[in-house]
Amino acid sequence: MKKFLSTIVLCLTLSTNLVAVWAEDNITVNYEGNEIAFDAMPFLEEGVTMVPMRAIAEKIGAEVLWSPSSKIAIVKRENDILEIPAGSTVAKKNEDEILLDMPAKVVNGRVFVPLRFVGEQLGLNVVWDKETKTIALTEKAKVSETYTSKDKSYSITLPGENWKEEYSELENTIIVDSTEGELSVLISNFKKEELKESGIETVEEFAKFNQDSAYYVIYAMGSVTPKNMVLNNMDVIGADEIRVEENGVVSKAFFVYAQTENYYYVCAITGQENLYEKHIEELQKALQTIK
Repeated sequence: MKKFLSTIVLCLTLSTNLVAVWAEDNITVNYEGNEIAFDAMPFLEEGVTMVPMRAIAEKIGAEVLWSPSSKIAIVKRENDILEIPAGSTVAKKNEDEILLDMPAKVVNGRVFVPLRFVGEQLGLNVVWDKETKTIALTEKAKVSETYTSKDKSYSITLPGENWKEEYSELENTIIVDSTEGELSVLISNFKKEELKESGIETVEEFAKFNQDSAYYVIYAMGSVTPKNMVLNNMDVIGADEIRVEENGVVSKAFFVYAQTENYYYVCAITGQENLYEKHIEELQKALQTIK
């Protein structure tokens, strides 16, 4: 009995000391200048800051899932998915394996993950202030590229840097392709006065003119779904989303017809379905940058 009680006392002492060490770390974590409140405090382990996964993920706008059976933490933020197994030094980001400097671990029912790894893999700057024991998380600047038509009449800013410009010899047209796969953005503008000489005098006639074009017809072989689209820089005439399958390959396209005081615009976002679905939201936002 005495040996049993001594063992209990020893375990309690070790547990108390361990909790005390973690509590003494007194680590503060800020996100964009605002302190994050934790219900289980972060701690240092071999120089690595470990934080409760759910608290940090929810603060930065990520979705978090925990599988008790496989003991894998899954964090989703925008287009990135992190899979972090508890007790393993190998994680996955979008199915690619990455080495961890410290494995995730379960402490008192909470899943703790290495803050720097998670933050940097999800697009954050992570800065440690040793003096104040403060970690500052800030959003990394979004990389973007601006493309201008050859006649200098307009430009568009696209997110990311994996684009290459095509057909730049066309005066009124910008066509860029993503170098990561089959994804394209096309914009053309037309002077209203010049189109009048061709018999196109209304927005409806302009939309039909483009829907009769070979580029549109290729996609229009599929199913066409009218969409609502609002642009802060142009008056939208209409928008369609089209899905087409050819030789087992599914592609999608999003067409927008719009006008300013002096120009009509046609904008198209096209690509293989998986890339299209992954990027369509940010590319639609890019249409707001046309000026």
